Amino acid sequence: MNKQALLQVAGILVITLLAGIFFNISNPNRIQFIANEKVVDFSSSDSLLNALRIQDSLLKAADSLKNTSNLREDSLKPAHEKHIQDSLLAANKTDSLKRVADSLKTIQQKKEDSIKNAANQTVEIVKPVDIKIDFAKALFDKKYRFLDARDIADYNAGHIQGAMNIPFHEIEKYKEKFNDLPKDQVYVTYCSAACDVSIDMAYYMAKLGFKKVYIFHGGWDEWKAAGYPAN
Repeated sequence: MNKQALLQVAGILVITLLAGIFFNISNPNRIQFIANEKVVDFSSSDSLLNALRIQDSLLKAADSLKNTSNLREDSLKPAHEKHIQDSLLAANKTDSLKRVADSLKTIQQKKEDSIKNAANQTVEIVKPVDIKIDFAKALFDKKYRFLDARDIADYNAGHIQGAMNIPFHEIEKYKEKFNDLPKDQVYVTYCSAACDVSIDMAYYMAKLGFKKVYIFHGGWDEWKAAGYPAN
């Protein structure tokens, strides 16, 4: 084969090759001589992975929070029950204290009412005062009235000068004598040193409304021993 023939064969082969390539390119079902490079969008896949990770973390956090809440409820349950018991006890104590306070208030009110009723029904009582001989002598010098509470026989045997005899052992018999005595004046009761009827008479007079009654405890015996005026 000469050179010209070879050139003709080579030309035919080139034309045939080019035609085949053109046909393959235009054909949808063409043969892939070079594989297409697959490009992976790592940014999208990373975002999705991060979202899944975040979702998983949130689910784990929710489960942990739920478990913690359940544990806290379990731990608080005894304390809550104790708080309820303490509240009930406190309520019972408060109710008991209220009933006691109400009872005391009622008793106090009855006491006050009794005092008011007694004040309306009785005369004010002023407690008699005990005195010694020096003060008794001073009252004598001021001409205040002395009341001898001894029996008539003892009175007649000797008494403080000017004293009135009202035997306390027979007070019902002589009580009308008090009607003649002004209740706003000063009086001194006495008997002998060894008796207490002067005290009884002084308190009896206080109940009658006499407000200035003194008790001379030394009585006739001490007065006589001092040499003071006597009958």
